[in-house]
Amino acid sequence: MASMEQAHGSNQLSDKEKTAIGEAMKEAESLILAKNKNAKATSNQDEQVVFVTGFMKNICSKDMYITKTSIFDGEREFMDPPAKRILGYRAGMFVHMSLPLSHSKGAIIYDHAPNGSDPDLGWLLAWDKSNDFNKVYVEAGTLDRINKIPDSVITQKLAVSGNISRFWDSETGASVAAEIKKWDSSMSLLVVTFDQVM
Repeated sequence: MASMEQAHGSNQLSDKEKTAIGEAMKEAESLILAKNKNAKATSNQDEQVVFVTGFMKNICSKDMYITKTSIFDGEREFMDPPAKRILGYRAGMFVHMSLPLSHSKGAIIYDHAPNGSDPDLGWLLAWDKSNDFNKVYVEAGTLDRINKIPDSVITQKLAVSGNISRFWDSETGASVAAEIKKWDSSMSLLVVTFDQVM
């Protein structure tokens, strides 16, 4: 329980997290223009839809695998689905679009296979984007604990979050930091870094 108390502290990013998010943001911005054009080309702009382009950076040495996706609002499928596997020190992307006059709102859980006595870790990323706001919520720890978080709890935590979120689990060292920001009138860029610091 100590990890949960310690983990829910300030949403101020550490210097290491600021650097990692900043580097990932630059990398994402260089890739986002093509994704943005493709996403907008497939939608009817008169319908007032919003997009989230997610850029997920694995700053661990171990590969990560998608465990679960949930879409709470918006299109039922991703326009560009999240990577099923993110290699160590590599990145993955996704694009999700809202329904007309709605939100892009969902969650993704990643894990990595345990190695020897290492615990099976999980990282949760959740977002909510409308024309009025951008919100992100993250959590990390044992995969068993992360998988047991009900969708209703994720959406409650997301509702009270802001545009920056961070979580560090002192028991496992799993950490995650994220920022979502407006890119243009209809799209937001969501950048997240997954790590394990012991």
